[in-house]
Amino acid sequence: MPSNADRQFLDVSWKRWIAENVLKGSSPDELITILLQNGFSENLARLEVGTACEHPYLDAARSIARQLAKRDWLLNTLRTLRDRDGNFAIAERTEITTAEFKTHFYEANRPLVLRGFLARWPAVQSWTPALLKNRCGDLQVELQARRSTNPDFELQPQLHRESHGFREFVDYCFADSASNDKYMTARNGASNQEVLRRLQSDFDAIPEFLDPSRASTENFLWFGPKGTITPLHHDLTNNMMAQVVGEKKIRLISPDSLPLLYNHLHVYSEVALANIDVQRFPLFAGVHIIDVVIRPGDLLFLPVGWWHHVESLSTSITITCTNFRWSNDFSDGYTTYGQI
Repeated sequence: MPSNADRQFLDVSWKRWIAENVLKGSSPDELITILLQNGFSENLARLEVGTACEHPYLDAARSIARQLAKRDWLLNTLRTLRDRDGNFAIAERTEITTAEFKTHFYEANRPLVLRGFLARWPAVQSWTPALLKNRCGDLQVELQARRSTNPDFELQPQLHRESHGFREFVDYCFADSASNDKYMTARNGASNQEVLRRLQSDFDAIPEFLDPSRASTENFLWFGPKGTITPLHHDLTNNMMAQVVGEKKIRLISPDSLPLLYNHLHVYSEVALANIDVQRFPLFAGVHIIDVVIRPGDLLFLPVGWWHHVESLSTSITITCTNFRWSNDFSDGYTTYGQI
């Protein structure tokens, strides 16, 4: 440990640490002890902590923190009421009317799995490696690549865009091995619309729920091998996930669990569901995770704000759609991009 004489000034990161912990309710003595353990002089530690506790800027921040605490109380109360019956399953149907879907799921913000709803799609039976290469093998496509080299690949997608031949990518995806290294995702959607256009005759626009006139700009292809992962996050729109090839496991968490989810940046959580560190993230112990597996022909309605983690259990092709027949422009009111 450095001597007290070595650390006579607090840099900005330490001042921020003091302010954050004062707002969280830590005692002044506790903060002073930690500063002393990190080599700061006692006079400096007491001065900085005392200044923070009495500063009018932090007093104003306390008011905001109290408002957020009340909001968290309400979300926690709603979650407690919802969880009392112990039923955490996602609704499953084989068919549903448009009116019932709109009222009981879209407007109610409730997930729904429609089993076998897309069995009518030729794509569900015919999208083999040979067909995909025959239709689109000459195309260059954009992927998220080298994902295994960066634990923050989802937060830094611009670092992972690469162009690959579609024929070679099909062979890579259907090889008998698991990998999270290369994945065609919605982030690459603008560059890969030609693939969907060439395959369009094999699937319809799900007119029961979606607006076909916007399909060309609001349908996205997700294509990758077994083992691809999308870490825990929520979306800013409602989404339909149409599973065409293979199986995916989706782990869902209700939006009212937000106070427990360590939302540190944009729509992402610090918690890795593959290895949950409850000591580091103790609040997460109160989260209920709902697992659902979708298979070829299944349609999953994923409502806005629902947290989800997605894993491909086999080579997987999914089409996601945001072109609903009803208002889906919730991202227009989202103002904290890049701030939390």
